Amino acid sequence: MGQNYPLPTRAEPAESDTVMIATNMTFALFGLVCLVLLTLPFVPAFKEWLYPSDVAALPVIANYSSDIEYFSKRLHADVAAKLGISPSTGYEDFEFVDFPISDMQWQKAAKRLIARQSIDTVEPIRSASQLYVEGDLRTGENSAYSSVYATGDIDLGKESEVHDWAYAQGVVRVGNNGVALRRISAGTAIELGKEVWFERLQAPTLTFGLKVKQPKQLGQTAQMSASYADLPNAVQQTPSLYLIRGDCALPAGKIYHGSLVITGFLTVGQDTTVVGDIKARIGVSIARRARIEGAITCEMRIYIFKDALVFGPLVSESDILIGARAVIGMVDAMTTVTATNIIVEEGATIHGAVWAHEIGMVKEE
Repeated sequence: MGQNYPLPTRAEPAESDTVMIATNMTFALFGLVCLVLLTLPFVPAFKEWLYPSDVAALPVIANYSSDIEYFSKRLHADVAAKLGISPSTGYEDFEFVDFPISDMQWQKAAKRLIARQSIDTVEPIRSASQLYVEGDLRTGENSAYSSVYATGDIDLGKESEVHDWAYAQGVVRVGNNGVALRRISAGTAIELGKEVWFERLQAPTLTFGLKVKQPKQLGQTAQMSASYADLPNAVQQTPSLYLIRGDCALPAGKIYHGSLVITGFLTVGQDTTVVGDIKARIGVSIARRARIEGAITCEMRIYIFKDALVFGPLVSESDILIGARAVIGMVDAMTTVTATNIIVEEGATIHGAVWAHEIGMVKEE
């Protein structure tokens, strides 16, 4: 018989091969997971690209736009589209105000409102809907509006309120003890009564106290030319800029040319003029009938006393107090007043914009 040979058998894989296969599978799985995770953020974009759905405009709340007239411009555009004056905006859902005005049920309005003529009543109107008025809006005391636009004037009785914004192409008037929150702007002027609270105001002329009071003229004594170089601790930084470390007081009845930086508290004397900018750290006090032909910037409180004139801007990281008959800015050179809190005495005038980040108030002289 022939010789028997053993049958061939399959060789078992080496242990190192098993470890290598397991490692490769782990890396492959890890790579797949990473690819999925990297792709996920793009899925909504791909879906929106294939099937567009987000075509509506994003809402913008009051604190998110630096343009004080942003919302009034948006309302005007929507009304113009509703009336067929301009192309569609997609937001032309309005109701019309009923006349005579005594028949209008303001609290039942479910949509924004359009008044096709002026509103003039001694009765209060309290509307939670945005209101657009072609002409003037004059309402009695204790009126309240969320938002209101008028192509003429807005005249609100005492203790009235504006909660979001108001704009008039003419004049906005808010009676005594009123509340003018958020944004109030006008094409001609804003006039606020005594004890009115405000936040942001903008108009060519802002009158506080509903009384026009002219500042008193400079004193009879002629101003004498003076130099910052004569002040204690004055250091000349440039030909037109001086630095003083510590407090500084500019004497009364002088006129200074050039800008001044103070590390302490600055006092500008009565009837003194500064032709230049002022910057101080601890505080600034501008005496009666003083004149600052430039900007005032301060980390702490700024006091502008009665009958003073400041060209502006006027900027404080703390508080600003403006006395009666003081004037900030000019009609042909409007400026900005901004601070955490702003208190203005009745009779003061500001040309331009006022922004109280927390509290703004009109006080009796």
